[in-house]
Parts: sequence; C-alpha cells; structure tokens
Amino acid sequence: MYTPSGKIDIKLPFLGYQSVSNALAASALAFSLHIPLKQIKDGLLSTPTLPGRLESIKLSINKILINDTYNSNVASMISAIKVLEKMPGYKILVVSDMAELGEKSILYHKMIGNIANLSKIDSILTIGKNSYEISKICKNSIHFLEKEKLKQSLKETILKEDQTTVLIKGSRNTKMEQIVEYLIKE
Repeated sequence: MYTPSGKIDIKLPFLGYQSVSNALAASALAFSLHIPLKQIKDGLLSTPTLPGRLESIKLSINKILINDTYNSNVASMISAIKVLEKMPGYKILVVSDMAELGEKSILYHKMIGNIANLSKIDSILTIGKNSYEISKICKNSIHFLEKEKLKQSLKETILKEDQTTVLIKGSRNTKMEQIVEYLIKE
C-alpha cells in the first residue's frame, strides 16, 4: 500500500477482490486519522473472516472448503466463481438458487451458467429449481434433487481427488450451510 508518508506490504487474509476495496477504504480512513502504517497493517491482518462470506476452511491436507453460504446474488456469484478459479487443485462449485431475483430469476441463473461454463472450474453441483438452469448449461455439472445425494457425491469426489477446493454458495433460504457442516464433520 502506497501513501504520502511511505509504503507497506500487506498480504490480506481474505479471499475476493471486494476485500481489497474494503481494506483500501478502511486504510484510507485510518491514514486520514494519522494512524501509523504499521498499526493499519496489523489491524487489517487481525481482522477476522466473517462466517459464511468467502470463509476459507482447511478440511485436511490439500482439501480446502470455501464457505460462501451467507447469501447469494448475481454479483456475489460471479465473484465466487472468480475466487474459485484461482484456487489450487480440482475445483468444485456447489450452488443453490439465488433468491429474490424476481421475474428475471431464470435469466440470471442462465447467465451464471454461461459464466461458470466458461470458467476453469472442474465440477459444478447444483440443487434447487432455478439452479437447474445453471446445470443445463454447464458441461461439467450434475443437478441434484436431494441434499443428501449431493452431499454423498461431493464427499466421494473430494476423497477421490488429490487436491481439492470446494466452494459452497447459496441464498440463506436454501440452507447450504448444512453441506458445510456435513463436510466439516466428515
């Protein structure tokens, strides 16, 4: 980070480009209040990740779970796809419906399907009525009608691959945190 009084290197402990914007805004405010750069850096590095918001969880050696189940909309879904693309290993995106999109819901789910289909994600698992639209577009996807079957398939894939990153995303009403809890227990 460059300021009029110097520069300081900071490697943020957060995922996603929006975290950089947030950190810069907080840093600018702190700098304007004459807080020393070292203290700004320490504050940023000690900021906890919010549960369910691109929260990185190490399941085991070479197995990473990204819990992004707090909520889902078009912008956050696109951001999640970009984050997952940059992660190591076999990449699995698990998504449910994006809620509260109104009459254009199907269109938005198809748009996400097109973006996911062009991404560097290895496998896409969907659940939910509207998320089926994502699955229909993506060549590397499976749609599930039941969470239990999705959880079992996901677990098998994670165990099969040497290195895996799984990102789980969905609107609050789809309760995708149940899948996160299942993977943490297993």
